[in-house]
Amino acid sequence: MIRLGIRIERIVPGHPEQNGAHERMHKTLKEETTRPPEQTMERQQKRFDEFRHIYNDERPHETLGQKRPVTIYRPSPRPYPEALPPIEYAGHLETRKVEHNGMMRWKNDRIFTSKTLRGEYVGLEEIDDGIWSVYYGPVLLARFDEREMRFYG
Repeated sequence: MIRLGIRIERIVPGHPEQNGAHERMHKTLKEETTRPPEQTMERQQKRFDEFRHIYNDERPHETLGQKRPVTIYRPSPRPYPEALPPIEYAGHLETRKVEHNGMMRWKNDRIFTSKTLRGEYVGLEEIDDGIWSVYYGPVLLARFDEREMRFYG
């Protein structure tokens, strides 16, 4: 999504009230589909499919003026590209490729970043002595302390 220009919105860790509607949907999803869980993956998927149908096609939503999502949904007019545009970094950033297992090489060591980023390049910008900002495209992912070999929020 980042490569398509979709902006990331974050909330403060430990403050789910900042994303209340989404958290409420997750509560409903869990109550209606996983408590208790099904005995097989096929039966569990059937419960998820039934939930999605009821949630989107049958159930009116207060935040939508008691309309059903299916009545107001419109597909995006933007076409999905055949190939994703590459991530480009400014010349002053160092880049590292995240390996298939989520590891990134740093000097003579390797540190785990995220399996989500496997095969992708991240950009690193030194902001203080041994402290680096780690980016995926325009998105600041974390700070990296090379002395401790740790990532921070």
